[in-house]
Amino acid sequence: MRTNGAVKAGAAALALVVVAALVAAWLVGGRAFEAGAPLDAPPAVPATGVGSPVVTLSADALAHPLHQAVLDRLQAYFDAINARDRAAWAAVVTPERAAQQPEAAWQAGVRSTRDGSVRVDRIDAAGPGTVEALVRFVSTQDVADAPADLRVGRICWRQTLHLAGTPPRIEPGATLAQPC
Repeated sequence: MRTNGAVKAGAAALALVVVAALVAAWLVGGRAFEAGAPLDAPPAVPATGVGSPVVTLSADALAHPLHQAVLDRLQAYFDAINARDRAAWAAVVTPERAAQQPEAAWQAGVRSTRDGSVRVDRIDAAGPGTVEALVRFVSTQDVADAPADLRVGRICWRQTLHLAGTPPRIEPGATLAQPC
C-alpha cells in the first residue's frame, strides 16, 4: 500500500514529465497551442484587391546577407510599377530589360496594374555577384490589360527575379501565374 508521501512524489514526477514535454514541444516549434499561423507563414492572399504595397521578407530571406539590397530594389521596382513611373522602373532593372520595353509599350503594359502582397520567400546565390529572389505577389488589372494567356482581373504570381551588379539590377526569370 502506498503512503501519502509516495502519492505526492508520483504526482510531482508526473507534473515534471508534463512540463518537460510542453517545453520540448515549444522548443522544437510545436505550435499546437498557438491560435494563429507560424510567424514565418506567408501572408494570406487578401480576399479582394492586392493588399499592402510594402514588400516583406520571410525569415529565410531575411537571413541572407544581401536581404536589405534585395528588399530595397524590389520595393523600388513595385513602387515604380504602381506609380507608373517608367524612369524609376528602368533604374532598377537591367539596361537590356529596359530596352525591351520602350516608354509607350511599358505604359500600356502597366496602364491599369496594381501590385501588392509582395513577399520574398527566399534569396539564393546564383553565381558570382548574382542572387535569385523567389517572390510572390498579387496584381489586379483591367481584364483587357491582363496577359493574353490569363485574361482575369486578379492574378497571383510566383516569380524568380535575378539581381546582379552594384547596385543590383533586376532581370525577371521563371514566372508562374494563376487566377486568385
